[in-house]
Amino acid sequence: METRTGWRRRLAALCLAALLLLPCMPRALAADLNVDAGFYLKQSRSGTCTLTAAAMMLRRRAYLDGLADWVDVTENNVRPAAWSNGLSHNFTYKAMKVRYATLPADNGAKTQTLIDLLAAHPEGIVLYDRRQPHAILLTDYTNGVFYCSDPAGNISAGRVPISSASVSIAGASCYWYIAEDNNAAAGAAQTSELQLAGVTYPVNVHTGTGMSLNGNVTAASGSTLAEVAVLIEDAAGNTVMSASAALTGSESSWSLRQVDSAIRFGDLPAGNYTYLVIAEDATGDSLCFGADFTVSDAPAADGCYWSVQDPEGAMLQDQTAAAAAPAAEQPATLGSQLADFLGSLF
Repeated sequence: METRTGWRRRLAALCLAALLLLPCMPRALAADLNVDAGFYLKQSRSGTCTLTAAAMMLRRRAYLDGLADWVDVTENNVRPAAWSNGLSHNFTYKAMKVRYATLPADNGAKTQTLIDLLAAHPEGIVLYDRRQPHAILLTDYTNGVFYCSDPAGNISAGRVPISSASVSIAGASCYWYIAEDNNAAAGAAQTSELQLAGVTYPVNVHTGTGMSLNGNVTAASGSTLAEVAVLIEDAAGNTVMSASAALTGSESSWSLRQVDSAIRFGDLPAGNYTYLVIAEDATGDSLCFGADFTVSDAPAADGCYWSVQDPEGAMLQDQTAAAAAPAAEQPATLGSQLADFLGSLF
């Protein structure tokens, strides 16, 4: 991999280009870093937990695909395609094909199956317990813990540990997942440059609190990924955490979730840091994304959830939720962060 100094010079050039395009950037979405960017729903009535969980899964996938209307993926809108006195075992919604499958009876095999499924499906899967009966959206497996969103009204909203939900891994028997996503296929076919989409980045992290990595790196059309790395640097520019993709040379896309366990925000002491995503594909195109953040004992601030295309910095995701600050204020805030970051490079 190129030296850290080389990457930082390249990152500086890319950030300068982004500064020129700040008026094009949408407002940051008001969202808790670890819980919600507007993805999660509660069921509208008794008996629709499977439908609501499926809607959340499709909503997250639509967001990752960069669909501007992902907020319109709701229980009511999914119902005509998916509901027939219960959630259909197989259905298609907005070019996303959903399929049903059963889980192994052995708990060890079941747990590993779910871990593997989540690694392949960052949008999550619908997990169902026939005994209750009830369904949840299983969202991720982070630091040895399964997380989910439970559509039941008596469970906390957003992303919670599965221990706080009304479905357990041991009790689950089957699941729904997105078997084919033609939105993603169409997007990959149209990609002419190396891209980073669906990325989340920290702004202010509470000490001892983790944060899940999100984002997908996609190589230019007809190319494959050569290198992808995620780093955290301290205020002095020293790398304090890093993780590289284990690429075989045939991957055209890669999810940051695959190195989630190696980047442990909760282990960082209080201080100022920079979060970096660095990638290069076989054509020689490179991508560098950086965001400054703070670890402190103060309440965690809202994070920014958006997609960025390198090298021009053009936004791929339109505004999709209300912001914590007026729109006119966000470019100045983001510009200040980038300017401060550039100042630290030289």
